[in-house]
Amino acid sequence: MPCNLSRTALVTGLALLAPFAMHAQHSQQLLESYTPVTYTEIENPDPSEWLMWRRTQNHWGYSPLDQINKESVGDLRLAWAWTMEPGMQETTPLVRDGIMFLPQACDFIEAVDARDGTPIWEYRRERVDHAASLSCANRNATLYGDKLYIATGDAYLVALSVLTGEVSWERQIGDWTIGQHYSGGPQILDGKVVVGMSGCYYINTGCWITAHDPETGEEIWRTNTVPKIGEPGGETWGDVPNEERRGGSAWMPSSYDPELDMIYVGVAVPIPWGEIQRDTRDGDVLYTNSTLALNADNGEIEWYFQYIPGGNWDLDHPFERIIVESEVIPYADSVDWINPNIVSNESRKLITGVPGKTGIVWTLDAATGEFLWAKETSYQNVIVGVDIENHKGITNENLEITEIRQRRFVCPSTTGGINWNSVGYSPDTNALYVPSNNVCMDYYLNPVNPVLGGYHSSATQRKLPPEDFDGQVGMFSAIDVATGEEKWTYRQRAGVAGSVLTTGGGLVFVSDDARRFRAFDADSGEVLWEQILNSSAGGFPMTYELDGVQYLAIAAGGGVNYRMMTPEIRQRRGGNILYVFRLP
Repeated sequence: MPCNLSRTALVTGLALLAPFAMHAQHSQQLLESYTPVTYTEIENPDPSEWLMWRRTQNHWGYSPLDQINKESVGDLRLAWAWTMEPGMQETTPLVRDGIMFLPQACDFIEAVDARDGTPIWEYRRERVDHAASLSCANRNATLYGDKLYIATGDAYLVALSVLTGEVSWERQIGDWTIGQHYSGGPQILDGKVVVGMSGCYYINTGCWITAHDPETGEEIWRTNTVPKIGEPGGETWGDVPNEERRGGSAWMPSSYDPELDMIYVGVAVPIPWGEIQRDTRDGDVLYTNSTLALNADNGEIEWYFQYIPGGNWDLDHPFERIIVESEVIPYADSVDWINPNIVSNESRKLITGVPGKTGIVWTLDAATGEFLWAKETSYQNVIVGVDIENHKGITNENLEITEIRQRRFVCPSTTGGINWNSVGYSPDTNALYVPSNNVCMDYYLNPVNPVLGGYHSSATQRKLPPEDFDGQVGMFSAIDVATGEEKWTYRQRAGVAGSVLTTGGGLVFVSDDARRFRAFDADSGEVLWEQILNSSAGGFPMTYELDGVQYLAIAAGGGVNYRMMTPEIRQRRGGNILYVFRLP
């Protein structure tokens, strides 16, 4: 049959196809130019790239990039955007050699061109009928060698080829049929893949931390977060049998200090939440609500510090442990608790940050776990002191619960003064940047019947505002690591529930419940730039540089929120979108 296609139409058609061909060619060039990530780069990453969750093993959430700075940030504009998988939005984009890797809800991974979002490959894990409501939360992956490592909702550790997304190896570590799953993803620490199990809150027992060979996934060591009978700390659970020692989820990734050769990880609450429900009255129930310092070679516990011994209120302490080297000169009028035996203000390694929902900044000696100082940010009434000798906090005896359905006014609520949204640290100011919130609850314990899927019925809460805050829920504070001094605090009605990014440009980025993504002056707290997103941002912000251009990325679409306290601040759920900004 004769062809009726005119020469003009043919040329037009070819012209329309040309950009797609160019994109495909460029994607192929990116894959061909990809270089494996070395361990030296893991320890000291190129400022232009983002290879792991908080960029570095010390979990600062800091980038030295400074093209976007106090003077230029006002000109930031959208470079590109990408619609992502529906579901819980806790994405941390990773960038290497011009390729962005996007771990998303329910173990869906995409590799895209970091310049414009053009897709390169995708990996989608088959879904299982999981009882755990939080099993589709994937906070991060990590890059090492020629692999992308993920930890899945069905409790597998998986290594994917960075070039194709195909599975290089996978190993089952936990049992998803009894509720176990991963939430915080793997990290490359001391040359090992280190990851903590979560989801230990149904009929199964306690969780653990494991280290694996990056080439094979073979397990090198395992450390239980809830000790069994006969193990060190096991006596703190009293006569509770091993099969009823529940909880201790390791929700967030571990940090690492190579000089001390220690891995630091946070451990969550015991299950059920109440002492009288577990029959552990007066027992500390280690190592729940604690920091564990582990020997990186064998996983042995070098020291621990327990923030809430016993536990009653679902006030988890599993968040990031930030490693900083600083002087220790806490000002008595700036902190709430101080170790009177501090004998030197010389610089030392510290574990600092806000490890738990109470919103308290805790600062410990990284080598020994010695308590140094602590400071409240948002309002709380749970911690009233510190038992320095025994490495633990002292809780408010007026909040003890001695019978089922006995009501207590507890601050914060189980949402927390802060939740898994991360604190940031800047070495330029030696300050922590803390998003926290004022929220309380009317709380009581329920009778429990531990069944698969039933842990949230352990207690009931009605969230309430604290007094004397004039309806201001959200706080964003800069706190000096050496002194504990509050450099500045920004207060507002909307909850501040985003994670923090700090940069060499003197900026601090954070988002809130009112969909505002802002850049603050790290020194003064002045708001220098603001963008309204489609939804609040549950993802972790990051920045990278390509072809001499600095980009800023944030994933929106929900996350932690405090809108139960601010009903007038409304938005639709979901709508997961990655926003990427740049200067003109």
